[in-house]
Amino acid sequence: MTIDQSGSPQQRRFFRATVDFPVTVIVPGGELVMYGSAVDLSGGGLRVITKNDLSAGQNVTLRFTLPDGGREMMVRGRVVLSFFDAGKQQFAHGVAFTQIAAADQNALVEYIHELQQRARA
Repeated sequence: MTIDQSGSPQQRRFFRATVDFPVTVIVPGGELVMYGSAVDLSGGGLRVITKNDLSAGQNVTLRFTLPDGGREMMVRGRVVLSFFDAGKQQFAHGVAFTQIAAADQNALVEYIHELQQRARA
């Protein structure tokens, strides 16, 4: 079990952090490309806000660069949750990573750890 930024326990393998950075969502097949913003991130997935809806179970490719100026990452994922966020007037998609390079996953975990350390300072 991990503890999130509010001090609440999380039943997750990876710590989840609140973030805000651009993400490109590519839907294979029709090569639909959407632009959105990541709003939370873990070593196992992220939540992205877009203007377009996606179905749960949809496979996607995500392209993003962490705000710390690291290299661009491309990861494959599956939409596990999708809903309309009335407050943001956009769709929120929980995406679980299905294929991510070990170096990219390590960079994500390290970045989230740095966010944790700053939140405690």
